[in-house]
Amino acid sequence: MTKLIVISSETDLENETGLLNDLFSEGLCLFHLRKPDWNIVQQRSFLEKIDPAFLNKISVHQHHETISEFNLKYFHAKENERSSKESSDKKPELKYSTSFHKYDAVRRESYLWDYCFLSPLFDSISKSTYKSKFPENFTIENDLCQRVFALGGITKKNIELVFEKGFYGAAVLGSVWNDPKNAVKNFIELNQKVVMLRNEASVLEQIPPSSE
Repeated sequence: MTKLIVISSETDLENETGLLNDLFSEGLCLFHLRKPDWNIVQQRSFLEKIDPAFLNKISVHQHHETISEFNLKYFHAKENERSSKESSDKKPELKYSTSFHKYDAVRRESYLWDYCFLSPLFDSISKSTYKSKFPENFTIENDLCQRVFALGGITKKNIELVFEKGFYGAAVLGSVWNDPKNAVKNFIELNQKVVMLRNEASVLEQIPPSSE
């Protein structure tokens, strides 16, 4: 699974679908469409403008009817939707995710999901009042094997800390979309950093331990 997820801006951006198609062309593997104020017509219009080859890389946070309409593969459940999606109601052909804000909840429930977000790891870029409540030395426990993605305040300057803290991957929003004209450039730089970190980790795993 990808180590880098991009989440949409809550507000509408100029040429947003064109930029998203460009992000996919540059290697984006998973995009979360989160537009809390949109009606289903707006969501359909957005998805209709996405290259069909990329639709299977989109998760939706609302208007889940569009999943079957556009043959999407991902379903994001909001907090008030969790109980109905923690059981046999899930469809085997879909991947399910949700968001957590407390580590205790991740420890209890993350195994119920294909992957999840924990936020905000750092102070949010897109929401100035959304501050991290995690201590600086916070880490994911080694025995927590579920795919937990860090979210909140992640930039190319601190993304290395995400993996040092034991997260499976990173989800970004403000570091890509706060400067829409440079959204593609911002994503490429983040993605290159993630690829570099993964390559370094792979090399370290292959080095045998010292016998001394």
